Amino acid sequence: MKKITSLSLGFSFVIMSCTGIVLYIAPHGRVSRWLDWHLFGLDKAQYQGLHTTSMVTLLFFGVLHIYFNWKVILCYMRDSGKKISFTKKEFLIAIVLNSFFIIGTLTSTQPFKGFIDLGENLKNYWGEKSIVIDSPLTLDKIQINIKPPPEQLGKKTLQDLSDMGNINLEKAIKILQAKGLNNIDSSIRIREIANELELTPTDVYKLLTKL
Repeated sequence: MKKITSLSLGFSFVIMSCTGIVLYIAPHGRVSRWLDWHLFGLDKAQYQGLHTTSMVTLLFFGVLHIYFNWKVILCYMRDSGKKISFTKKEFLIAIVLNSFFIIGTLTSTQPFKGFIDLGENLKNYWGEKSIVIDSPLTLDKIQINIKPPPEQLGKKTLQDLSDMGNINLEKAIKILQAKGLNNIDSSIRIREIANELELTPTDVYKLLTKL
């Protein structure tokens, strides 16, 4: 059982580390759904699921590992008199190292702030989608940028999205009318449109931006 515990602990550590790296660089949830983001055939929700289950596996076998090696761990904490001591150099160093990471992260000090900011920059890299279309005027291919859906998309009205520069209000209304929604005005919320069309708010946004 000790061998199974050690190997399972190692496997879950590798899986959790890999999924953690992917989630560190993956776009934010709303953007990943908008882009239909995948990496190695898996979407962000699947990576989050793997990360969670590997965490549970790591926790379970970690507890077993401590149980099987409890005597060894106690030896690490015994002083020269064979008594448990919380002032041993190795124990204090371990506490200080872990406290350094925890406090540094919570207080946003360097280098932890820089590491977190880097992750946010990598996530925001996916934030704007570029597409190439044929220009009807010049007959040339041109590149345009489409903004990702805003936070709390379902609560936004068509007028809100228009004011934010995410959609063209007049064209959006025409698109919805073509879908059979005749009583449409700028004050209708995206969630209401989604319910009428039996779509998600993100799918409605894609429809209005023609993605």
